Amino acid sequence: MPRSDERGIALLLTLLVLTILVALILEFDAEARREYRDAAAFRDNFKATVLARASVHAARGVLQQDLLKDKQANQFFDAPTDIWALPITNYVIGDGRLNAKIEDERGKLNLNDLAVAGDDVAKGKKVQQVKRLFELLQINPDLVDAIVDWVDKDEIPEPSGAESLYYQSQRPPYKAANAPLLTLLELRLIKGMTPEIIEKLSKLATVYPEEGQGTVNLNTADPLVIQSLDPRITQGVAAAIVQARPFKKDKADLDAVGSFEDIGKQIRPLYDIKSDLFSARMSVVVNEVTRNATVVLRRDSNKGTSTVLYFKVL
Repeated sequence: MPRSDERGIALLLTLLVLTILVALILEFDAEARREYRDAAAFRDNFKATVLARASVHAARGVLQQDLLKDKQANQFFDAPTDIWALPITNYVIGDGRLNAKIEDERGKLNLNDLAVAGDDVAKGKKVQQVKRLFELLQINPDLVDAIVDWVDKDEIPEPSGAESLYYQSQRPPYKAANAPLLTLLELRLIKGMTPEIIEKLSKLATVYPEEGQGTVNLNTADPLVIQSLDPRITQGVAAAIVQARPFKKDKADLDAVGSFEDIGKQIRPLYDIKSDLFSARMSVVVNEVTRNATVVLRRDSNKGTSTVLYFKVL
């Protein structure tokens, strides 16, 4: 008969083998679970990205529905009371849920207006409008000169501006665009601009349309944007305009705002009561994965269909 110590060694070896097998099985199980989670995350990430791209059609549909409603009522205006201004909340789209908010880009001051060429008087007026907005936001208005130099076509610096000669001295060196801003984020490249300043401007300034010459929709504009249009528009006048909104029939409806009547007649080319440019910030959630997207759309005033001017998934 085998001795008891041999039986003990055999038992220990058996337990050791079992322990190693259990450890291997647990490691395999953990690795399999990790791979499954990674595969699920990849799947959900892919789905969320695709759905974020598809959600552009939801924004297009809302804008088209809004224009059809205007045609039925024969009142062409855009205001915070419209369908497009209502937030889209937990809308089921495929395997995900969509949350979105549409904004009127015509309710903002267009920085690309600073690129106006050939008319020094018109350019001066645009510069003063943007400088007034900067002052109202407690931002140094001298920074507007640098934006002018960035968007205009020449290499002649404004008094407080900067052209390529300045940017070539930076590390790494680069040149002034001498072209319209493509996005607000491009401001980061301009002399003196900081993330804090860009954040302040993000709700009140736009770069659309890129060709400039944009009117401001007084139905959606912030009071500070309204004030920036003309030095005679005081805080009280801007508040009266906001109080009287929405203006539904014609720009002439603004004449009913007594404190604005005389000013409005003189600056009528600067404003409107409707829009054709909208941005949508969208968020799609699939299980634990979130994808955000931003799109800028130009709506056709006859058909209501929209074309994409800018799109980015984050």
